[in-house]
Amino acid sequence: MRYTRWEQRSDTRRTNEILKELALVHCARINALPVREYFFACITSNRILDLCNYDPPYEELSVSDAINVRQICAFYSKRADIDVGIDRRAASVKTFIDAERMCRETNSLLEKRRCGKFLFLPHVESILYSAQRKIASILGPVPRLTDIQPRFGPGATTQVTKRKASHRLKLSMVPACSEDLLPLVRECLEELGPWLHTLYGDDSSESTMVPVEIHNGKLVFVPKSYKTDRSVVVEPSLNTMFQMGIGDYISDRLRKAGVDLHDQTRNQRAALEGSLTGALATLDLSSASDTIAHELVYELLPVDWAIFLDHFRTGSVEYDGSVVKLQKFSSMGNGFTFPLESLIFYALAYACVCEEQQHLVSVYGDDIIVPSDRFGLLCEVLGVCGFVPNKSKSFSSGPFRESCGADYLKGIDIRPCYIKDSMSAGDIFRLHNHYARDGDETMTAILLKYLDPSLQKWGPDGYGDGHLIGDRGLSPHRRKFGWSGYVFETYTSRPRKDFEVLPGDRVYPSYCSYVNSIGSVLPDRTYQDWPRRDVVKAFREIGSSSQHFYSKHGWLGVSIPGSESVNLIKVYVLSSKIR
Repeated sequence: MRYTRWEQRSDTRRTNEILKELALVHCARINALPVREYFFACITSNRILDLCNYDPPYEELSVSDAINVRQICAFYSKRADIDVGIDRRAASVKTFIDAERMCRETNSLLEKRRCGKFLFLPHVESILYSAQRKIASILGPVPRLTDIQPRFGPGATTQVTKRKASHRLKLSMVPACSEDLLPLVRECLEELGPWLHTLYGDDSSESTMVPVEIHNGKLVFVPKSYKTDRSVVVEPSLNTMFQMGIGDYISDRLRKAGVDLHDQTRNQRAALEGSLTGALATLDLSSASDTIAHELVYELLPVDWAIFLDHFRTGSVEYDGSVVKLQKFSSMGNGFTFPLESLIFYALAYACVCEEQQHLVSVYGDDIIVPSDRFGLLCEVLGVCGFVPNKSKSFSSGPFRESCGADYLKGIDIRPCYIKDSMSAGDIFRLHNHYARDGDETMTAILLKYLDPSLQKWGPDGYGDGHLIGDRGLSPHRRKFGWSGYVFETYTSRPRKDFEVLPGDRVYPSYCSYVNSIGSVLPDRTYQDWPRRDVVKAFREIGSSSQHFYSKHGWLGVSIPGSESVNLIKVYVLSSKIR
């Protein structure tokens, strides 16, 4: 079978056949005989679960063997389409329940400590105190709501499904909040006054009565890997807006302290250094965001900050007809969870190292970098706080380190190309380009035979994987008119569009204007400007949600998650060099 259309997708059986052919080539390249024989047996007898669970012994493998072993495992370990006899939903529910149990235990322990019934070991108490001071110095005073730039994220809310998620639709919904936000709901609505006045008010009236719905969060599960799904809490709309704004504020405070959550390269460079010198350790946590216990936030953050954040969390969620009161402070789906966990892990790691080592600490979410000689102490402190280091992804000795998507063995990048579902033509392109960057002509030739010649488009590296990397496809551009440079063709997804007429259309233009004014300073803004701010730091739209269109009849439309087809476009480049 050959792929003749970009969006064409094979079933799981056909995907396994393609990947088996590639895996056998990688297997034949493994020099260590016991490892080669093991993988050959697993591949030929379709023991996919063994391939998914394989933990490479990096100390014993050569770099070339590690590259081949990792790529074989990457063909299966993140696949959501394969069935290895594991109930992924049941596994993810169990993980959620276990995380809640751990948070409950941590909450109980910290409550006893607060009452003087319990104390940690002296060195742990000292580290927690130092972490408290570090967090307080980073955060500063609690911001006023006028200092927060509320914005919608790209995902679902309790009123809008992920498939139909757009800011235009969210602007059209009745505001909804959690019960936790009720004490501040009036102030939040005042911050959004002009938008709400446009939707609900009378132009001749200064007062606007705004309906507000009270919602619990919704616990949902999304595909993650062959063995489990990922739990996500879908939040009410008002909560999401201010959570995102608060997350931006914390991220900005962290950036001023030297932790840039918009840049993963520092962690990646540290992983490279650690794999070469052994001086730095990389640490990853299991279910990090789901094990931030409620009382831990009150323990480590200034009380006024903890109370402030507590108002904007969603403390109860609905699942399978039941309402669950959360023991965790926040979870995936909360807009400030990632900055909050980064802040906590950075402060704990910072407090575990001596002064001359503090510049070596780096954190991005739960990807933590510390000097290797402080790895054990940090694990101890994290355990006290209710977190569990992921042993299979944490490294303090040996020649391997991984952090933020960068995997290094003895200083060499051995990151594989992961397949996460049944294969589409786009996956073939992506795999081909992965091998092309390594100069692996054997693998690229195998993959090309699955692509119909009419589908093959070629071009240079650095412009995505919508085309195949190769020394063809470039054509001179309009030489007879005096142009230099070249053009090549590449595929790009055509987003799904929604042209439904919505009440939020009345305020959407001003919303887009606000989005486009990132970083601008607009003096003398008045109450009629929406949102009301002296300095506009914008609703930072993510992904395709920022795109809007007009139909041939003039109707306003926006892109929504997913794609409906593919476009073949031409790209102009100055150089004819492929790489």
